[in-house]
Amino acid sequence: MRKLYLNQAALSARATTVIRDADNQSRYLLVGKWGMRADVLSVYTIAGELEAEVKQETLGLLPKFRLLYHRQTAGRVNKTFGVIREVLFVRGLNWVILGNLNNGHFRITHGKDTIATIDQVRASGGATVELTIDQPDHEALVICLAAILDRWAKHQQHAFNPLKNRALNPGTLPSGVVPFTTKNKYR
Repeated sequence: MRKLYLNQAALSARATTVIRDADNQSRYLLVGKWGMRADVLSVYTIAGELEAEVKQETLGLLPKFRLLYHRQTAGRVNKTFGVIREVLFVRGLNWVILGNLNNGHFRITHGKDTIATIDQVRASGGATVELTIDQPDHEALVICLAAILDRWAKHQQHAFNPLKNRALNPGTLPSGVVPFTTKNKYR
């Protein structure tokens, strides 16, 4: 099993992300952006060969993504409603992703076999995502899945952040500020 590392801040930015191995050697490049339908993230080897892509097919609360490996559709993944523990299915590959968006730990399995684990670790350069992958053929696809999971984790944090969404939780308003309601509209 090989370990790969990518900087989580660079993963969230709209820039090229370098994926390194345990010896700090550059192995892959993650290029692209999120946001609109038909946006694509691509994984290239350092030599410049396209390995895998993830294409966003739909927008909304439950977006769908298509995984391509060597320009062929390998599978599809979409977010499902989950409370704490996420269970995602990668149709086409028959992979199951178990984990938690809050703590950033995931395990990808095929039957009883572990394909990969995805963990957030702290390093000197900030938050880093550690990928432990069973075989080289799966590396590019797991990088794509890590990017999808990171995006969903970021959106979940923003959607339920009481400091950003004060209207959802009036108890977090600063003292002296009265929330607008029809009762106090004409005070």
